[in-house]
Amino acid sequence: MTIGKMKKYREMLQVPVLRPHLPETVWMTDSRILRMLQTYPSIFIKPNHGSGGSGIIRVKRLGRGFEVRCGSSLKIAGRSSVLKAIRSYRKSGHRYLVQKDLRLEKYHGKIFDIRVYLQKPKSKWIISGMAARVAAPHKFVTNYHKGGHAQPLRKVLMSLFQNDHSKVDACFRKIEQLSITIAETVNKWHPIHELGVDLALDKNGHIWIIEANSHPGHMLFTQLSDHTMIRTIMENKRSMGI
Repeated sequence: MTIGKMKKYREMLQVPVLRPHLPETVWMTDSRILRMLQTYPSIFIKPNHGSGGSGIIRVKRLGRGFEVRCGSSLKIAGRSSVLKAIRSYRKSGHRYLVQKDLRLEKYHGKIFDIRVYLQKPKSKWIISGMAARVAAPHKFVTNYHKGGHAQPLRKVLMSLFQNDHSKVDACFRKIEQLSITIAETVNKWHPIHELGVDLALDKNGHIWIIEANSHPGHMLFTQLSDHTMIRTIMENKRSMGI
């Protein structure tokens, strides 16, 4: 059984060191959608259960209306019809949450986030893989199944921080610390041995926690020319009988 996004969000919210890195996330209601659209330039509406970027709706404020996107489909709606446009993309029987959109940094003009693959082959959590996930052109999600592709994280951060090694190293340390804390937090409530943590950097360099996935995919790491990470992941899977 997969763990719902809201459950993990609320568990992480209890940890003071993680709280500043969690974007506002609430259960979806019509009134909350409208409130968050007044507060933020854009929002994400996500199914509570789901992975691979499927079913995510982005609503973006325009001059006199809203752009509502799901996958490659797009609708322009006014204030009176925006909820109807959102409903047309929702799947019945699914609970949704509303999350503040983040002004993500870009790599060569495309948004990217960071996938950290954590495993617990023995008594402690270790980081088996870290990579940047770069979105396909004109996409607002970076997932592998939606055309996202892997780039070495250090290469992307070096580009972002203009080859400032000390800034890149500091960012790496922060990513590692946050990821281990997230894994320990989720594991406190659930018996897991693997976790995929998705982090993002905004335009101010702040790190945000997008998602903690208890059934992470590993195919992203096969795209890296250096196969050390995918080998480590697969060796640990074998040792854990996964």
